[in-house]
Amino acid sequence: METQRLSPSKALHWFTGVLVVATLVLIGVGALVTSTESGMSVPDWPTSFGYSMFSLPFARWAGGVLYEHSHRLTASAVGFLTIALAGWIWLRERRSWLRWAAAAALLLVILQGVVGGLRVVWVADRLGILHAALAQGFLALVAIIWLATSARLWFPADGSFSGRTAALALPSWIPGAFLSLCLLLYLQLLVAAAMRHAHAWLSIPDFPTAYGHLWPHITEADLAQINAQRAARSIAPTSLFQIYLQLIHRGLALLILLFALVLASGLSGKDKLVSLRRMTVWFLALTAVQIVLGAFVIWSGKSVAPTSLHVLLGAGLFLLAVLSTGIAYRHRWLASREALAGRKNPMGDMGKECHA
Repeated sequence: METQRLSPSKALHWFTGVLVVATLVLIGVGALVTSTESGMSVPDWPTSFGYSMFSLPFARWAGGVLYEHSHRLTASAVGFLTIALAGWIWLRERRSWLRWAAAAALLLVILQGVVGGLRVVWVADRLGILHAALAQGFLALVAIIWLATSARLWFPADGSFSGRTAALALPSWIPGAFLSLCLLLYLQLLVAAAMRHAHAWLSIPDFPTAYGHLWPHITEADLAQINAQRAARSIAPTSLFQIYLQLIHRGLALLILLFALVLASGLSGKDKLVSLRRMTVWFLALTAVQIVLGAFVIWSGKSVAPTSLHVLLGAGLFLLAVLSTGIAYRHRWLASREALAGRKNPMGDMGKECHA
């Protein structure tokens, strides 16, 4: 069996966990850069004010430079960790798909660094959206690597997994539903990135309503009046696209919450997979916190703390959804494998008992 052939390294699993946490920290620091509008505080790349990235004097670490340069150093740390992980997996891991996943993670982190640098060199805000998309994709990939190196979550505990029982316990639609949740969350993260980099966070200044309605119909005349009011308060003008982008963000948040409720209902009961049930409960609780944080972003006028936490928690929710999807599909694969073995050996456990 696979559990006998493969003996996952605890050290590798813990090291991959460090990389996952470091990636979340990187996303959090990147959120601080955007929330404080510090993206161009260091105007050159790959150097920092002409210095090597690792030799910038501490006297220069002030204001927006502190956030931007910290982001660069954190990204470098994630890059070095990824190089080490890829080398470790290629030298010690026998699963070819995991080797290629590690290689893809290395290529992705390199691309992520280049895109971040070009955003500075070209002064291109739109590249920030691609930068954010790559960051979330990298997080998902290292999360799957972490899951695949876990003896407890990826491999049957003590070889005692019963696929036939598990197949009955876990509804067949659950893996696909978790995958759909992942895709919804990734779309939500892309919309959020587009909002941040289009400076559309406050295109709708009220919550839970939007200009006094659940879904307002705003004409060009309404928009002109809105922008006149924004100009009186020294706020940059908005556009219909930015307003509807924020409405889509709110709608997706509600859809994600409903999806999580359906999944929680499908996983209720003692015979369901415990790890998935726990993750779904955590996902529901953190989604509620995320919605509250989103409200505070608007009510506080996009204060740095709630805005940055909102971005970080969004990545955390995506991480939970990716891990849940991986567990669900792995569970289904093991169940089908066990069922196939049962068909090949109709005697099943009776045969084993007679042999014993």
